[in-house]
Amino acid sequence: MFKPHLLNPHLKERIYEKWNNCWPVSDLRPLALLDLISYLFFIKKLDDWELIHQRVKAAGTDNFIYTKEIEEFTWSKLQKLNAREIQQLFNKEHGIIDLMNIYACLNSLYSDFFKAPLMIEPTPKLIFNSIEIINIIETSDKASQEAIIEYLFSMLKITAENSQEFLPEYISKLLVEIAEPGEKDVILDPCAGIGSLLVNAYRYEIKADSGKTPPFSSNKFFEPNVSGIESNLVQLRIAAMNMVLHGIKNPKIRMTPFGKESLKEYPTLIISSLLISNETLPSKETQPEGSKLEKENELLREILENLKPGSRAVILVPQTLLKSENPSIQKTRKNIIDRFNLEAVITLAPKTDSIFSGAGILVFNKSESATTEDLWFCKWGTGKNKIRNKEESNIGNENGNLDYNELMKIINKWKYRKDNPTDPARRSFFIPVNYIKTNNYSLSFNDYKLIRQRESPDGEIENTFSETETVLTAKKENLHDFFETSELLPEKKRKRRLAPVLLVLLILISGAAAFYWFYLKDNSQRFFSKAKISDSASKISFSNSSKEPDTDTATITDTATINSNPKEKITGSATSESANKITAETGEKVIKYTVINKAWFHSEPDPSKIKPVFLKPRKDVVLTPQAEENGFVYVVYTNGKGQTTHGWLNKKNLEAVE
Repeated sequence: MFKPHLLNPHLKERIYEKWNNCWPVSDLRPLALLDLISYLFFIKKLDDWELIHQRVKAAGTDNFIYTKEIEEFTWSKLQKLNAREIQQLFNKEHGIIDLMNIYACLNSLYSDFFKAPLMIEPTPKLIFNSIEIINIIETSDKASQEAIIEYLFSMLKITAENSQEFLPEYISKLLVEIAEPGEKDVILDPCAGIGSLLVNAYRYEIKADSGKTPPFSSNKFFEPNVSGIESNLVQLRIAAMNMVLHGIKNPKIRMTPFGKESLKEYPTLIISSLLISNETLPSKETQPEGSKLEKENELLREILENLKPGSRAVILVPQTLLKSENPSIQKTRKNIIDRFNLEAVITLAPKTDSIFSGAGILVFNKSESATTEDLWFCKWGTGKNKIRNKEESNIGNENGNLDYNELMKIINKWKYRKDNPTDPARRSFFIPVNYIKTNNYSLSFNDYKLIRQRESPDGEIENTFSETETVLTAKKENLHDFFETSELLPEKKRKRRLAPVLLVLLILISGAAAFYWFYLKDNSQRFFSKAKISDSASKISFSNSSKEPDTDTATITDTATINSNPKEKITGSATSESANKITAETGEKVIKYTVINKAWFHSEPDPSKIKPVFLKPRKDVVLTPQAEENGFVYVVYTNGKGQTTHGWLNKKNLEAVE
C-alpha cells in the first residue's frame, strides 16, 4: 500500500499563501483557479520545448496576426512583466489566448488540453499568483511536485463548489489495490475525472516493479499502459496536469465517446468511478436524478460490452444501481451475474451530502467458462471517533485519517476473504448466487443477513454466534420463510406483513372445521342414536358417512420443524387413520416416508431446482406424499407454529415406513 506524499511545511506554506492571495476565487470557485493553473502549466511545458511558435507558424494560419510581443513571447520574458502587463498580453486580440486557440486546432502535443476555454476571465492577480505556483512546482523535486498537486486537489475537496465532488484519494487507492494492476495490463478509465485512478494505477505499477523508475529526468516520452476518456474538457486538462506531475510525460487521455469504435486496443483492466456529480451535468433542471442514473447505467453497460475474455474490472457505482427495481438496471445486474464472474460487492460508508455515500464497488471478470457462484459482500465500517477538523481529514495525514485505517481493513479482508469468510462484526460474508437470483438480482448489502446455526445435543437447531459454526444466509424480509428460529423482525416490519398471519388464521379455521366435521358431528349422532358399534364397524361407518379428503390435499402427519424448540410437543395435522381411509377409498396403498438424511425442498422434481429450506433427519416425522415423479415426492409440511412449506423431496433422503 503506497502512502500519500507528505508536503514539506515550508512549501506547503508558500503554496497556501499564493492560493489564498487569489481570494475570493480560491474559496468560491477553486476549480476555476486550478483550471487556470493547468492552462498556464501546459503553456510553460510547450515553451520549454519551443513548440508553440514552431507548430503555429508551420500550420500557416492566415487569420492570426503575429505581433512582435507574441513572436518574442517566452515563459522567462513573461515573468519579467508586472501582473497587469501579463493580463493584457493574455486577453488582448491576437494575444496569448488567441494563440493557444490556434494551437488547439493542430494535431500536436498537448493540443487537446487547450480546446476548452478558461472557466473565468483571468485577472492580473489570478494570473500572477498562478504563475508563482507553477514556478514553485517546476523548481521542486519530483516527490515534492507530486505532493503539491495532491495538496491542491485537497483544497478542492475542502472548498468544493456547487456540488462538484471528485473521487476521494482513499477510495481511489482502494479501487487500485483491489485491482492489482500489472505491468502487462492495458488499463482504461472511461470516466477519468481528474485522473486520480490513472495516476494511482501507474504508481502501483512503479511500486510493483522496483527496477522501473519514473522517466521524468529522461528526454524520451514514456508510454505507460494507462489511458483515460473524459467528456469534460476542463477536467481533461486538469487530469493531464495531474498525470504529467506524477511522471507520465505524454498522458493518453482524450475526449472520445466510449465504445468499441473508440478503442484502438481492448483493455485488460478497467478501473473507474461511474458516479456523476450535479456539476458535470448541463443543468439541474434539465438533468433530473433519473437522467443521471440512466447515464451511469449506460456507462456500466458499455464497460460490460468492452470487456474481453480474460479481462477484469473494478467499478464504483451508486447505491441506487445496486438495488433499483428499474427494469433496465435489473437487466444490467442480471447480465453481470449471469454472463460474468462477479467476485465481490464492497459497500462504502454512508456520509452526509456526498455522492459517494453508500456507493458500491463491483469486482468482476469475464471468463470463457466461470460465472458467479458465491458472492463476497463487505461493508465499510464507521469509525467511533469523528474527525474534528478539516486539517485532520487532509489526505496527506494518514495517521490521523480514519478513512485510511478502514481502508487497510478492507484491503486485508479482500486479500484473505477465502481464509476468513466472515468477521466478528458480521460486515463481510459470502452469499450463494441462488439467493441473489431469487431476490431480483439485488446487490445491496442490507438485503442479506447472516444467521449462524448449530446442532444442539438433542438434535435441534439453535442460533449461535460462534465463528466456528456453519454460516447460513437469507434475505432479511423473508427470514420466517427460511429459518423458523432466526431473529425476529422489527415490530414495524412485522405489522406491515399481514400475509403470514392471515395464512396461519386460515389454517387454524380449516383445521377446526375439519375436526368438527369428522369427529364431533359423528360422535353426537352416535350419542343420540345410542347405537352400539364396534371399533371396526365404526371405522367403516366413518368412512362411508363422511366426505373423504382428497389425496391432493393430504398433509404431513407431523408438524415438528427442523428449528423447533426441543421443549415443544410434536403434534399432527393428519393421522394415520385418515391415511388408511384414503387407501381404502382409492384401492391403492399410500406409501409414507420418514427423513433419514438432510432433505432439501425443490421447486420442481429436478436436482438443480433446490430451495433454501430443508428437513433434518427425524424418525418421528412421517410424510404422506401427494405426488411422485422422477425419483421425487411432493409433500406439504406444516410446522408447530402453523407455517407451511411445500415442495419436492428426493427419495434418496427418505425411507418408506409401514
